[in-house]
Amino acid sequence: MSRAGMLAIRPLRLGETEVVESVFARLGPLSRALRFGGAKATLSGSELETLADVGERRHAVVAFVAGDWAPAGIARFVVDTHDRSTAEVAIAVVDEHQGRGIGKALMRALVADARAAGVERLRATIAGENRRSLALLRTVATIDDIRFGGGSIEVVASIPSPSTLLRAA
Repeated sequence: MSRAGMLAIRPLRLGETEVVESVFARLGPLSRALRFGGAKATLSGSELETLADVGERRHAVVAFVAGDWAPAGIARFVVDTHDRSTAEVAIAVVDEHQGRGIGKALMRALVADARAAGVERLRATIAGENRRSLALLRTVATIDDIRFGGGSIEVVASIPSPSTLLRAA
């Protein structure tokens, strides 16, 4: 349960472009700019397919608030092809549900999924003004390296061991 009420989190299924598209449609211009690194009016068909491509290296979880048929948010990670212990992470929570604990719930689920897949570190590129995403990452991981440049923040963070994750649940 989150401050948004009853919350269901489930894995994104392969090819569920309509879920990705629904989250994107419910993001305002600022949320889109913060998530995608600039103004973005639409997602192309290939971008939708890429974001809905889940499998061995790509994982995503989706949150739904009770009483709302549309997804409230999505979080994903992609395992690095050269270092399977590291994954790039991203998250988006629709505007009407931001600040209600959904991002934290999604990130906790994603981190548990990442750990189960053998991931030990998360990497994220965060818009420089998006302090909330940096704070969210700090709630689920330990920041190892942070670099500022070009209007963005590059972060590498260690995720807790499986035993620590179980104690925190």
